[in-house]
Amino acid sequence: MAGKKISRKQLLKEPDEFITTTGKVIGFLQENRRQVTLYGIIALAVLAAGLLGYSYFRWEEGKAQNIQYQGLQIYQEAYSGTGNTEKEKETFRKALEKFKEAYRVYSRGTIGQISQIYIGNCHYALKEYDPAVQAYAQCLEGPFRAVAAQSIGYCYESKGEFAKAIENFQINAESGTGSYQEEGLLGVARCYEALNQKPKALETYQKALNKNPKSKMAEFMQWKVSELKG
Repeated sequence: MAGKKISRKQLLKEPDEFITTTGKVIGFLQENRRQVTLYGIIALAVLAAGLLGYSYFRWEEGKAQNIQYQGLQIYQEAYSGTGNTEKEKETFRKALEKFKEAYRVYSRGTIGQISQIYIGNCHYALKEYDPAVQAYAQCLEGPFRAVAAQSIGYCYESKGEFAKAIENFQINAESGTGSYQEEGLLGVARCYEALNQKPKALETYQKALNKNPKSKMAEFMQWKVSELKG
């Protein structure tokens, strides 16, 4: 969710799509060595250029990860709860600049999406909801789709645009699993309540409760069901 802390280890566990694709290309060249040899010097030159490019991208990736780590340290500091709002804003802006720098260095695959998620988180913490949505939207296709959709939902909910929030919460409510599905359902229910559509809110809370009666949120959901039933 927006503002929710996600460990660097968790975010970095997914494979980088660019590196996976590059590995397949190199594997193909190795398996078809005889055909490659027929192209002689030209083929070797192309391969050498490709390997140099691959090494450069790996260097860029490592540099971006180091910058991300610096950003994460600043980001965690902002969430430490100093109670000084202006100081927290300043710290979030410093973290934001680090994540933007990381994205400029390496914007591909998982590494690039991690930067965008945290760019969105920083904007959200600063109540800059439109740029937060723009950042999260870059991750709707890929391993962080659930995080991005939920976060966009929170942005629109915070703006009071409840219909748009429902559209995004529904992504996890309908196709998500575990905590993301529950979070999506609860987001949908809250927004229906805000729109004064109590029957739909009641139905959604009941659905969330039925799916996970042992949830940490079960008591809250039971209370909402009772309240909406009147």
